[in-house]
Amino acid sequence: MDENPLVNSTAGDASDEEMAPQPSPAAQQGPTKVSAELKQKAWALRSVLKVFTTSVEPNYSQPWQMYPQRSSTGSAFVLSVEKKQILTNSHVISCATAVYVRRPGNAKKFKAEVVCEGKVCDLALLTVHDDKFWQGEIKALTFSEVPELQSPISVAGYPVGGDSLSITKGIVSRLTLVRYSNAARLLGIQIDAAINPGNSGGPAFSDLENGLVAGVAFSKNVSSSTDNIGYVIPYLVVKHFLTEYEMHGTYRGVPSLGFVTQDLENPAQKKFLKVPEDRSGVCVVKVTPLSDACSVIHVNDVITHIDGHTIADDATCEFREDERLDFTHIVRTKHAGDVLPVTLLRAGVEMQVAYTVKPVDLLVPVLHGVDAVPSYFAVGGLVFTPLSSPFLEVMFGGRRSRRADIPVPVMVALNRDKEYRHQQAVILVQVLAHEINHGYKYGCVPCEAFNRVTIRNLRHLAWLVDNCTDDYLNFHLEGGKLITLERKECLLHSPGILTTNALPADRSEDLKRAPLPGELDAHTQTEEVQTDIQIDVHPTGTHTENH
Repeated sequence: MDENPLVNSTAGDASDEEMAPQPSPAAQQGPTKVSAELKQKAWALRSVLKVFTTSVEPNYSQPWQMYPQRSSTGSAFVLSVEKKQILTNSHVISCATAVYVRRPGNAKKFKAEVVCEGKVCDLALLTVHDDKFWQGEIKALTFSEVPELQSPISVAGYPVGGDSLSITKGIVSRLTLVRYSNAARLLGIQIDAAINPGNSGGPAFSDLENGLVAGVAFSKNVSSSTDNIGYVIPYLVVKHFLTEYEMHGTYRGVPSLGFVTQDLENPAQKKFLKVPEDRSGVCVVKVTPLSDACSVIHVNDVITHIDGHTIADDATCEFREDERLDFTHIVRTKHAGDVLPVTLLRAGVEMQVAYTVKPVDLLVPVLHGVDAVPSYFAVGGLVFTPLSSPFLEVMFGGRRSRRADIPVPVMVALNRDKEYRHQQAVILVQVLAHEINHGYKYGCVPCEAFNRVTIRNLRHLAWLVDNCTDDYLNFHLEGGKLITLERKECLLHSPGILTTNALPADRSEDLKRAPLPGELDAHTQTEEVQTDIQIDVHPTGTHTENH
């Protein structure tokens, strides 16, 4: 992957006489007045805004710290003057401490407030309370339906290379499912118009003169083997986001199927599953334990129809004439709590089932502020944190080529399903060197149990340590590895270790709140892990008061 999205995107040095543009005689006469006709056609551009963001992002590798403050810019546009709503991308205002917007041709920046953020669909809704911002010639833009292939597109925004409004033109290349985030693949419009850093959040016009917007510009393919591939969020995804906000005051994400399928193009496999020749579908290979689908969908079921749409053997459904999309697109248009009707074949017998869809609950969280928060617990210089995608991106980078650097036991956890609510994969992040933990040089290793009691989550580990009365603290790591510390030594030296390494406390703020129902259920069990080392262990207390 080419990490620099701006390669060959800027002109040469302005001091180079060959590259410096020479003014025409007309340009030397002074500023040109814009005709009334041109001004009328370009009224929609006055609703395209520049966004100024100051943000502070968390450091998942050292959860007690934040990264340095940084500034960035993006684009946005007016969605409703009456409701004072502005639409942009989530990544434009992510982790923002201050957001300002500016109208084209104006010098004044107005303070904006984030009223709803959808990290999964990369959209955010802003508002400006100052009435002066809404005065003058500013109108709301209107969305159009998903444009046809080869339809013209004009992308407006404020990319790098200048401070004024920029417009690039292209056509709709195709419709496809695009990975908006680590959480979901949603419908996207691929275009060949230039989209550069700073364009994010700006409108992609299908009809500039009438102010019709096909979608929201949000990303580009920066692979060194591709050119002019940009992506736009279509109205179907925007409508889902806005409906969530209007109905619930927040964005709850997009539902998950609740099961995993594979294509069914092999004739022998179709015969084995007793699928008639005139039928098509996909085969279920795994059902998510915590999904409602678990009660009605079985492994080796053949899903033939979903919400009334026929599924082909290649896992696609008809979208429009001569256009097909992956059938999961249908589920992504639903809202959490909707009932999904499914037609399936089980051992050749057709069945009609239905279940309630909801967002997936992953063992390894994928998005900061959605299902992941920077959390830690430190004892005796050992620092533990829940495994998450933001943590792995910080430790090993976000590029696929770096996945080979991730330890195998950690990779295994990425493919596991959550078996019960509040379950976490707890990782030993680092060992803060001190004489009481001398000889232990582990890092990024799963911790499976404490004093032979299986760990449910990080809060459970902290509770076990806090309530331990044994002389020794035994942390059972993956692969049978064991770390043993003296409890009295930990109590004596832990405050000094925290001070030396600038940790404000032995645990993050989220671990200081009262536990949620079910978070500490496992402490009433006596489940033990097997170990080759024989140690006399006194089980921790099983009282449940004040939990």
